[in-house]
Amino acid sequence: MCYDNFGDIMKQNVKVFLIALLIGFGVSILINQKFDSSLITDALESKVTIFSIGSYTNIKLANAKKESYSNSLIYNDDGIYRVLIGVYKDKTSIDLMSSYFLDNDITFNKVELKVNNNLINALKNYELLIKTSDISYYDSINNSLLQIFNEYIN
Repeated sequence: MCYDNFGDIMKQNVKVFLIALLIGFGVSILINQKFDSSLITDALESKVTIFSIGSYTNIKLANAKKESYSNSLIYNDDGIYRVLIGVYKDKTSIDLMSSYFLDNDITFNKVELKVNNNLINALKNYELLIKTSDISYYDSINNSLLQIFNEYIN
């Protein structure tokens, strides 16, 4: 074996490795700048927050609770019947509607639920309305959100 050129070969290998590393680093920076990272985050986090005023194992009890709230629906979550008064994705909408329900003396629980992106896209326009509308329109907007969710679960 000849070790005379071993140092030269190693220097060339290190150079090739460093060039490949720099090219990879540069490409990753370009890709990161080209694509909005929130798109990736949104795709991974397909969850909504549902506002529930009660959870029951008996559908009759759930229906009785639903009758006491005009804008509500029943969601069957694996045998647990949740009476829902709201469905939201955006944190600002969640905060606004939490405040709205509390101001109206409505006690509720918040539960996260995995959904597909079609529902999230449908909710976005109505949530924009929540953020930009007067509080007097919240019931109407919320009812539309519940109808969209009802179509999604059926």
